[in-house]
Amino acid sequence: MTRNEQIEKFMKNLSISREEAEQLLEDDENDVSVELTAEQKKVAKAMSQGDRKKETVPRKRERKPDDVKRNLVKMLSEALTASGIIENLEVTNLEREINFISNGETFRLTLAKPRKAKEN
Repeated sequence: MTRNEQIEKFMKNLSISREEAEQLLEDDENDVSVELTAEQKKVAKAMSQGDRKKETVPRKRERKPDDVKRNLVKMLSEALTASGIIENLEVTNLEREINFISNGETFRLTLAKPRKAKEN
């Protein structure tokens, strides 16, 4: 692309006068690098480095005991034991799971409490 074509392109694309386009082309051709002082270099280096996120240790959330689930598991285990057909009943998780044997077969009863649906 010739110099005149570049000037015409700048004038058209940037909506500038011919003098401004010539000055722009001249500035592009004569890229002047400026020497920075030691203090300016220090500031430029500090600005070019991004903020680093501090490493955080994941917190272990302590679960609140669910008394309703505990009571349900207790009631279910008592009812199964009272039925008389259950052998070797074991509550493996106080709020969730009961293992037992009935007629020689092993069973696991798991209690699940779904979360509340989010309202949109």
